[in-house]
This record gives sequence, structure tokens and C-alpha cells, in this order.
Amino acid sequence: MKSTFLVVYLMITCTSTVVSFIFIYLKSRQNYVTVVPANQDRAFTVKTSTNHSLPIIDVTSKPRHPLILYWGSPWGAAGYTPADGTMMDDCYVTNDRQKLNQSDIVVFHYTVINKRFIPWKFYRSADQVFVWWSAENPAILKLEKIDLSLYDGGFFNWTWTYRLDADVYRGYGYRGKVIDAVAKGTKAIDDVIKKKRKLAVWFVSNCGATRGAQERLEYSQKLVEAGLDLERFGKCFNNQYLMPRGSKNFRETLRQYKFYMAFENSINCTDYVTEKFWFHALMNDAVPVVWGTPKRDLLRVAPPDSFIHVEDFSSPNLLAKYLNFLHRNQAEYRKYFHWREDESMTDEKMISMIKEKYPDVKPLERPSSLCEKFLANRGRKSIESLNKEFILSNPKECYELATNHKGA
Repeated sequence: MKSTFLVVYLMITCTSTVVSFIFIYLKSRQNYVTVVPANQDRAFTVKTSTNHSLPIIDVTSKPRHPLILYWGSPWGAAGYTPADGTMMDDCYVTNDRQKLNQSDIVVFHYTVINKRFIPWKFYRSADQVFVWWSAENPAILKLEKIDLSLYDGGFFNWTWTYRLDADVYRGYGYRGKVIDAVAKGTKAIDDVIKKKRKLAVWFVSNCGATRGAQERLEYSQKLVEAGLDLERFGKCFNNQYLMPRGSKNFRETLRQYKFYMAFENSINCTDYVTEKFWFHALMNDAVPVVWGTPKRDLLRVAPPDSFIHVEDFSSPNLLAKYLNFLHRNQAEYRKYFHWREDESMTDEKMISMIKEKYPDVKPLERPSSLCEKFLANRGRKSIESLNKEFILSNPKECYELATNHKGA
């Protein structure tokens, strides 16, 4: 009888011990992601980093530098995110989803998160900041059938976009970087002018999927009909092979033109100023002729008196006449490079010039980076509706598709 009692007692004790160990183990794992799709479909289990390009990170202690995790690469393509171990200001970067539980900032490009991940089933700390990233305008998101209502109710904390009212600004360019990159001084502008052999050029491949793309094409045709010598290249004209954007002589070819048509594929989308303005035009010594971006928005970010805006002309005919006038009058054309004539020109000087000429315009000053924003500890917030904040806060024409687009 005693032996039977002893056996039962030992069985109960062992069982209790095993259960206790299981409970302790599960308790220690509660802050781990157990299964998270990686590369869209491959599962993994969270583990401590063995990548020595990053500091060894213990799950029980935060690294000295905040960690930024990119939750996948935009469109699944390489080259859009920094490499693992890169320092972004005072933060480290990783692309490894296994470090989700160790990350302070998690960045989701709009192409890498969708209804497969919502509702969110994985690790999330109250201290983490989830960031929604987009460089595209609302019309493109609508064209791609992106459903932002999936994230209603506070899933995201910050937006990281081209909008000046974004939580963190990520524009296509900034006047301060341009002035640091281009040649300055009277001789530099003399050299710029000497290369100008042609009038105007435009590269375009989005021919009409959005209302903006449709109307800008129509506007360009009216300029040509009004007598503007505008050379147009791209898929819309079946001649993209004549001027491939990746060709070695692309930039030198651009520099031969006096004007570049910085025509956006959207109408009046708040703060939408793309590489057409910054790279194709300003960085290649051409004067941008802007269509689509509201002029007031452009004044806040552009070098002073560096561009021509279609809003200042009541018709394409008048704009064509003005561009032809500048083509014949070098002194007048040169005025659009005055911001570069001063060799000591800085971003601060340009900001002062803008304030003086446009007292009611508030110029964008050097924007904070994602890391700087986090380190400033300016508090957390939850975005109740991305749709309201990013889409519906624009005029309706901004996010309309073309009238002839299927499903529009």
C-alpha cells in the first residue's frame, strides 16, 4: 500500500514539475513572434541575431541605438531599402523580420502589407512605432486598388510620405540638397547657358490611367499646337528607345534643353513634387515648367524663382508664347538661375528670400529624418483613418482616375 502511494505521489510531482516548466517556457515566449510570413510566404521563428554587422541584441535589453525594421522591400524589388547594419543617422537598419520583437520602428511600404497581415497576429510592443510609407499619390493608390481602410482604428502611428504635414517628411527632393549639389557662380551659369541648344523636352510613360495623366497629355498637345517646339519621348509616343533613361548620355542630353516639362500624373495633390522637378529639371540645369502640383505648395519647397508654373497663364497659348520669348531673350531666361549665381548661396539664404517675397508662405526647413523624429521623443499617436488623412484630405480631382479607364 505504501509503495502504491509513493508511486502516485511521484507521478503527481513529476507531472506538476513538467507543467510548471511548460508554463515558464510559454511565459518567456509571450513577447516573441512565433510565425511571421517572410518574403510573402516563407515562415520563420524569431531567434537572437547572429549577424555581427549589427550589435548583438538581447531580447531583455534595448540596444543603445534604436533599430529600424523595413518590413519588406517595395514591390518586392531590391535596392529600395538600406542594407542590414546601415546607420541611418543614429539608428541601425535591418530588413530581417526575425528582429521584429527587437525593433523600435517598423516601416511598412504600402506594397508590402495587405489583408493577409490584418488583423495583426504578430508581436507588437506599445513602445514600437509602426510607420506607413508611400511615395505615390492617391490616384496611383486608387489605380492599384489599395484598401487603406484595412488599417482603420490606429494600426499605424506615423506616415512617412512626400506631404509636408506627414509625421515624417520623405520628399523626392529638397532645395538644400540641390543647392549643395549643383555648380554655383556666374561662370557656372555661363557654362549652363552655353549648352542650351534646344527649347523644351518631356519624358512620359503614364499615358492616361489617371485623370491627371490624361489631362497633362492633352495640355502638352495644346502647347505643341500653339507653336512650342516641345520634344516628347516615352511609351506614350512609342519612341522611348530614342532616349532611354538609363543611357549614359541621358543627363547630358537633358542639359541641352532650356525647359523640362515637370508635368505630374495627378492634379492638385497636396505637396506632390516628384523627380520630374528635382532630378530631371533642376539637377540637370533645366528650368522646370510645372503642371499638376499646386503652385503654393511648390513655393514652400523649391529654390526661389527657379520654375515656371502653368497656373500663371490663362491658356496653353500664352504659356507657349512666354517660353518662346524666353528662348529668344537670354537675359530674361537667365533670371531663373539667379538662385545659383551667388556662390555663397545656402538653404538658409533661400528660405529668407522666400519669406521676403512671399510673406504668407511658410517655407519647409530642413526636415527631420525618421530616426531623428524617434529620438526627439515627441510622443506617440495613432492614425484612426489613413484614408481620411492621406486620400480624402486632397481635392477630389487628385485621386480620380481617367474618364476612359475601366472601372473609373
